[in-house]
Amino acid sequence: MNLPRRTLIALSSLLALSALAPLAQAQETVIRVSGIPDENPTELARKYKPLVDQLQKHLGVKVVYVPVIDYGAAVSALGAGKIDFAWLGGFTFVQAKVMSGARPVVMRDIDREFHSVFIASSTSGITKPEELRGKSFAFGSKSSTSGHLFPRHFLETTWRIDPDKDFAGAPVYSGAHDATVKMVESGKVQAGAVNIEVWKRMEAKQQFDPAKVRAIWTTPAFVDYVWAARKDLPAETVKKFADAFLTLDMNDPAEKAVLELQGAKKFVPAKAEDFAIIEQVGRSTGLLK
Repeated sequence: MNLPRRTLIALSSLLALSALAPLAQAQETVIRVSGIPDENPTELARKYKPLVDQLQKHLGVKVVYVPVIDYGAAVSALGAGKIDFAWLGGFTFVQAKVMSGARPVVMRDIDREFHSVFIASSTSGITKPEELRGKSFAFGSKSSTSGHLFPRHFLETTWRIDPDKDFAGAPVYSGAHDATVKMVESGKVQAGAVNIEVWKRMEAKQQFDPAKVRAIWTTPAFVDYVWAARKDLPAETVKKFADAFLTLDMNDPAEKAVLELQGAKKFVPAKAEDFAIIEQVGRSTGLLK
């Protein structure tokens, strides 16, 4: 029996969709999460294990943490669909949004008003940002919001210091906030800029010698970290993921532990417009093309 061409095309489309359906269902049975490696691997593992367990419990599917080697790899993996959700800094989120349409989901309460801290070696003689000119300096990752983008912005706009011309040689990029602290402590560089939460944690845990490194200035507030979803995830999946964070309760011991490891009292919804200032600063500093 010869079927009309239009009927054959329709049947072919139905067969193709039927073949794809099991794959789509299989993909939803595993959620892959990752995040920028803004601290050492041991600290990241400590933070992510309880969070992954909590997500798995709430979502009812297997959740897998996928480590990445650097900030750019997190952005690329989200764009390529190798991970479903990523914990990104504000600037890496903007990069992911511009490059692949990533969507913001939730952020910590503290991320609406975040800060960086400028630190200096005690032997450097530096006591205020004006004295950074002519000194050696370390940022974190080049794509870090609190370890590079905003510290660079404030150096240029508040202190009229061009990091590429006014330091003693080109700035060093340590790759992570805790690495910057250790570089300043060891004297490899005279000063640097770090995420305030990492600085506070390291200070509380006595992970550096306060006689060798000290804070000299805290920046004005800016928006920072966010959980982002890849562009093509189903809306229902994104909503369930958001709810897993928005319903975390400080009165529940297990959930309180997750919140405390994330440095938050609660999570709040995030919107794309929250990060407009970061895109603006990224373009003004030449870091976002």
